Amino acid sequence: MTAKRAVFSMSTVAATVGNKFHIGQWLLLSDYGEPARRYTVVSWACIASLALVVSIWLPMSALSLDQAALWEVADFLIYGAAAYAFYLIVSYRLRNSEDRVGICLRAALERFALLFRACLLISAIGGAGFVFTYLATATALPMQDAFLARLDAHLGFDWPSFLAAVNDLPFLPDLLGKAYQSTAALTEGVVLWLALRGRGERLAEFLALLCLSSIGLAVGMVLLPAAGAFVYFEPAPQLYDHFAGGREMWPFLDAFNSLRDGSLTKIDLSAIQGVVSFPSFHTMLGIVTTYALRDTRALLIPAVILNGLMIVATLPVGGHYLMDTLTGAAITIAAFHGLNYWCRPTASSREPRALLGANGGFLSGQMTRSHSIRQRLSGLRFGPLGYLFIATAACLAAYVALENLQRQF
Repeated sequence: MTAKRAVFSMSTVAATVGNKFHIGQWLLLSDYGEPARRYTVVSWACIASLALVVSIWLPMSALSLDQAALWEVADFLIYGAAAYAFYLIVSYRLRNSEDRVGICLRAALERFALLFRACLLISAIGGAGFVFTYLATATALPMQDAFLARLDAHLGFDWPSFLAAVNDLPFLPDLLGKAYQSTAALTEGVVLWLALRGRGERLAEFLALLCLSSIGLAVGMVLLPAAGAFVYFEPAPQLYDHFAGGREMWPFLDAFNSLRDGSLTKIDLSAIQGVVSFPSFHTMLGIVTTYALRDTRALLIPAVILNGLMIVATLPVGGHYLMDTLTGAAITIAAFHGLNYWCRPTASSREPRALLGANGGFLSGQMTRSHSIRQRLSGLRFGPLGYLFIATAACLAAYVALENLQRQF
């Protein structure tokens, strides 16, 4: 057996048992190892949570899905099923091929399958997440822009002054605008790069961080709904006249205002706009994509530079408060530590846990779980940056609680 043949056999054994294909294991990326499976379980758990909330909330709201868009979703599912059938048929035909062409085709097929699974998961979290943001915005909760502006002021940050300072530089407005618009392309490029390289575990980690960050974004936008710094401060046109987009830099306001005043009642899944100001999702994507390339130096350095510019651009171009950006970073770092905490293998996780009638019965199982929790907590470690952002998030949560208590009493 050649080395390539051995690699292929190792990559598919977890999804097959006795020459039978198991779609559940395949969707969980089990063919790329136990860590990849754990990461993907976290991703699908996040998707299921958002989908459950949306399925309960949507019928109770004034919003509904556009029927025309549903046909486009159906087309996507049909094409996905066709791609899946193609994968199964070709895999079956090439299962015993020993020549170099057959091995190369199987390797290419595995890369295609990895990319397909990643796109399926991204589509699922994107669809559920976007519908959730529309539902949350349509509730028209009281705006918290004044509160976020006060937090910025406490940090010594003045958004209009920062906008004017960036606008006065001859090249920076255009540079930041292009960096901000590159986020989607960079994210797609990272997914494509990891899939083509066969980095299933790294791709699963990336997707899990993306899903966990999306959950954090959903919670954050409900706690502190905001229209954004541009709406709150209403800067004069001369403060942003060097930006190529002008007022068009903030196009989400059309959908945002229409949802809040009730004039938008149909959700078109093919033309959804972002409506979230707090926290900054661009900041989350910038950190997650950079982290996914951490061991590829040729790509890491450009990604750090580009995403660094993009995160700075979230303030003038994205119309975000500084607290939007800091909180987005804090949520992403918390997602990283949470994922590392729950998904890393431990000795206790490999031991059988007695629940009834064995070595002390149910009590023994409880003691085992308690010991496992203490062991995990004792092994939890944070870097200085992690402590900084977690402390910032904790202070923000405490401040929000105090503000709400003062309003009630």
